[in-house]
Formats: sequence, C-alpha cells, structure tokens
Amino acid sequence: MKPEIAACNAGSLNYLKIKSDGQWASAADGVRQPGAQGTAVSRRDGRVRHAPEFECFDVGIVRSVGMYLEAGMLKPEMGTPEYNFVMGVASGMPCDADLLALLPRWVKPGSVWQTTLIGRAEIWPVHQRTAELGGMLRSGLEDTFYLPGGERAPGNGALIEALAACARRAGREIASPQQARAMLGLRG
Repeated sequence: MKPEIAACNAGSLNYLKIKSDGQWASAADGVRQPGAQGTAVSRRDGRVRHAPEFECFDVGIVRSVGMYLEAGMLKPEMGTPEYNFVMGVASGMPCDADLLALLPRWVKPGSVWQTTLIGRAEIWPVHQRTAELGGMLRSGLEDTFYLPGGERAPGNGALIEALAACARRAGREIASPQQARAMLGLRG
C-alpha cells in the first residue's frame, strides 16, 4: 500500500537543544524547505498522489503555507490542505495553549489543521485546546512518553485513548478511518 499522506517541512528551522549546564546537546541540525524547492517536490512526478501535511514549526511557517497554496503547490487531486502546528521543539513554537488559539486565523479556508505536541505534562492542556478549537488530534511515542497524569505510556494505544477523552470533553466524536479520509480529501 502506498502512503496517503507525507510530511512536508513547510519552512526552515534549526533544531537546537541545550543542556542544563549551558552546553549544546548536539550540533545544530537544520531543516530547510524553501518555497521553490517544495513546489518542485510536489510537481516532480505526475503520478504522485499523496497529500502533503505541511509541518509548521513557527508562526512564519504557518503563513508560508498560505503562500504555497496560492502558488498552486497543492493540486486538487492531492487532497485537502493540512496544516500541522508542531509545538514543543526547543527552537520552534512553544507548547502553549494561548499561542495555539492564535494560529488558526492563518489557516486558509477549506483547510484542516492539527497539532503535534512534543513534551510531557505541558502537552495535555494544549491537546485539550486543540479539540476545543476544532483541530485534529494526534499523538504517539515519537512525541511523548507520558500520559495526562504523568505516568509513562505503555504504548501508543494509551495515548490515543487519552486524546479520545480530550475530544469527547470538547463535545466531539472520533472520526472513523473513512471519515478521516473524507475530511482530508483522500481516496483511500
């Protein structure tokens, strides 16, 4: 089975981490995805039929996605434009519910959005706010090892159950795989 969605880093970011003693945790590792390069990747092959999930590590990157869409980077047959607000990377947007509340204003009409939240206890109020604001929820052990109560998650299933509880508290139901594909404009 071919992938239906692929991550597209929608802008440049330096992955910086610093230790408590002020020393760098590792050498700076950058992600660079200038607009022209991203457009070339999306148009490289007429057979490409996966939808890009535009990963946004900072507010300027969120705004850049709007320019990509205006430039025709996403072909209609590739699906619904999807913004992914990545919060909690040390050198990107902090995992903050107040900041999250501002971001949807820069999402182009007809698009969907979600959050990827990196961290521990600070992610759960932001997951809840995502649900309240109408965003899609996602999590996995690649983002956090911890459940809302601070205990270590035994696997991805427990994290997904915690997200489902956030959705239900916000008065939302969980989409089936077919419903999710329809929301994302996928043919699945």
